[in-house]
Order: sequence, then structure tokens, then C-alpha cells
Amino acid sequence: MSTWTAVSNLSVTLESGDRSCDIYANGRNRIGVTIVVEPIDENAAPIRVDPEHLLANLWLVDYVDESKLAWKGYGEWSYTDVAGEFTAIPGASGEHAEASTRDDGVQRLTLWVYCSFGSEPKSIGVQARTDSGDVVKSSLDGTYHGKVTLTPRAPVNHGRQDVEWDCSRTPTAAGDTAGNVTTKAWNYYLCLKADENDFVSFSASRCFTDDGYDGFFAYDITPDGGRDNFYGAYVWYREPHDSANHSPQDRYGRGQIVNFPAVNAWCDHATIYDREHPERYLCFTWVHATTTGSGWYIPNGPTTLLKAYWPLKIVASDKYGNTGTFWVDGSDITGGLDIYDHEPW
Repeated sequence: MSTWTAVSNLSVTLESGDRSCDIYANGRNRIGVTIVVEPIDENAAPIRVDPEHLLANLWLVDYVDESKLAWKGYGEWSYTDVAGEFTAIPGASGEHAEASTRDDGVQRLTLWVYCSFGSEPKSIGVQARTDSGDVVKSSLDGTYHGKVTLTPRAPVNHGRQDVEWDCSRTPTAAGDTAGNVTTKAWNYYLCLKADENDFVSFSASRCFTDDGYDGFFAYDITPDGGRDNFYGAYVWYREPHDSANHSPQDRYGRGQIVNFPAVNAWCDHATIYDREHPERYLCFTWVHATTTGSGWYIPNGPTTLLKAYWPLKIVASDKYGNTGTFWVDGSDITGGLDIYDHEPW
């Protein structure tokens, strides 16, 4: 049986095919580095090495001093075998070149490099350990001299001035007027202003997740006219956005609003994520529903008071892993919704 004793080639390139690029030093932007290795046996014949065994015997190293980068670490420079969500290359299109597949003894393995704030530019090589115990390096003083160079950029903290926040009317399943209820709803949209960057994921906290009230975070049942008026706010945080609360009858999803099953026996659904590229923005719905008769019945689910709100916290991440943290005010819900930079409390 043949033994892996040496390599006839050892090099690294970026997954994009380039030799250098920038990287955001936020610990989440991961740049693909592809190792190219040609294992050979004791007779200098090409040999196939099991990919998991190959991974266990390859290390990314500093090209100059040959120190190993941290495996799944938290230091200045680290790497992992998991791509993660934020693999776009700063200053590039974010599209990755596909590595060619050849059955000629060449094996390729892509690892993902990331770095923390304050990291200096890094030239990266690779080290391989064969089954015979020999160590081969692609480094300044190694047998081979392939390298890639990554230059850190300072992380970006997106603020209120960096985002768009606008609203428009949205239809509801029951229509504006149905029976003894009149409903008007508006969708608010949060997205990034940048021309070549977008938010790609969102998380929301301090809202309800109960069935029928998912995303509900503020309401006011005004006492005028016997509790006739309900003002409510919802955030549609579940991803992927293009299938959140999806109804087969609609191109876009619907979110449940104005849920009063007791006494009123009423609920409605608002059309949500009704714009192109819904994955790039977070949708909120603000609703004003009026009922005749004895008004809205409470308690119903979380509506146990005439008015309540929670300081909704939103964390939005762009395609490089940079974030913005915001909160949406529900204290004056009768006047609509607004978004602010999040202040710790």
C-alpha cells in the first residue's frame, strides 16, 4: 500500500482566484483561502489522501515566520473550515471563482480566515505534514513560496444615518373594512443605504414569539369611544424573509395582526415583504384597527392592559459581518413608528 511521503506542489490562493484582498477586522468576515496540494508516495507517484486526513495535516501559517494561525481561535488571525455567512470580499463583487476539478493528483481544500480589530496585514502560507512525518512548507524559507496577503479594514458600526426607514400602505386579507372592523396598515422597511453593500441578516429581541402574536411588540387600545381603536406594531424577523409566514395564494408572505379571539373573534393578516430582494431589509407593520360595539376585548393573549410596549432591539448585519444595533420606539405608537440608534441600558 502506498504511503504519503511528500508533495510535488504546495500553494495557496484566495478562493476568488486572487493573491491579495482586504478583510474587515470584525471577527466575522471570512475570506476563503484555497490550499492546492499534490501528494505523492515513496515512488513519487500521485496519491489520493482522504480529505479529512488531509485537513488534519495542513495548517495555515505566517508566510514570514512560519507561526501557525489559530484554529477556530479568537486572536488576531484565525481560520476555520466553516465558511459562515459573511464571506464577501471588501472592495470586490462578492462573487467567488469556482475552483476547477482535475483528476491528476491535485487536491484542493478551502479554509476560511478571519481576524480581530487591530490586526496588522498578514501574508499567509501553508504547512503540510506527510504520513512519513516530513513537514513541507510554502513560506519565505520553505520548499515552496506561494502566499496570499490579507489587509484588515477597521470594522464598521452602522448607525441611524446609514439606513433607510420609510413606510407605505399595505393591504390586509380582510380588506380595509370587514364587518364591524376597519383596518389600515402600513409597512415600514429597514435597509442599508450603501450602494455596494446590503444587510443580509437581522435579529430581533424583546418581542413576542407566541403563535398568533409573533413579532408583536407594542400596542395601545385607546379609551376614546369605548376602546374602539387598536394601534399595534409587529416586526417580521423570521428568515428567510421571502418565505416568512408564506401563504401559497400570495407571491409574498402574510403576517397575522390584530388577533382578538376572545369575544371579538377577530384577526387579520397584512401583506409583508412586498418589495424586491426581501432578504435585504427588515419589514415592520404598523396597524390602526377600529371596531364598533363594546370595543376591543382585553385580556387577549399578551394584551392585558390598555397600553404596553417593549423596547424592541434590532441587530442588522451586512454582507461583511459589520453590524448596526437599533431600537424601535413603541411608546407613542398612535403616531406611527420610528427607529433610533440603540443605547445600552
